[in-house]
Amino acid sequence: MFHADGVVTSGTIENLSSSGALVAMTSSAALRAPHGVLELKLGTDGGRVVARTVRVEHGRIAVEFDRVPSELRQTIDAAIAYALRAAETRPVLVVDDRSPRRRDLVARLAARGMTPFAPSTPLEAIDLLTRSHLHVNVALLAPGFGQSTAELHALVSHSFPWVHASDIDDDLDATVDRAEEAWSSDIARLSAAIA
Repeated sequence: MFHADGVVTSGTIENLSSSGALVAMTSSAALRAPHGVLELKLGTDGGRVVARTVRVEHGRIAVEFDRVPSELRQTIDAAIAYALRAAETRPVLVVDDRSPRRRDLVARLAARGMTPFAPSTPLEAIDLLTRSHLHVNVALLAPGFGQSTAELHALVSHSFPWVHASDIDDDLDATVDRAEEAWSSDIARLSAAIA
């Protein structure tokens, strides 16, 4: 949540480092407000940090932290540690209503060193995407949970903008390649953020 010039708005942190964050804003109107010095609330425990806007583009705001309280520094360090562990295990969410293809895809992802999760309910899928210690950044989507692929893509894009969503098709090797490419780009981005 941002507080700047009397305006309060919210967004989702897509990228977090010890020195700043990239935030996807929830409304385009909010993009006009957060310039200069602003206050950013991180997490649900109310931790606040003073930050400066670095750039605003494509529905995202990059901020540089100014003053970070020590207790919030621990929260940020823990989030970065989770992201680093996720980069090693590369978790991938698999949503597919065709169980033979889903089982085959899960086996192929695991064989390539990724950690597949195949939820059986929409609630389980949402739970997996919101668990900060899992840091699921890649979702492979086919029709499932009574929704079309387009509906699943819209849900992920709106609620979890940091997740790379890709279609599952019958060429499972190509589907696994897309998941691996998405994780490779995330690992490169994470390495750049830490450096």
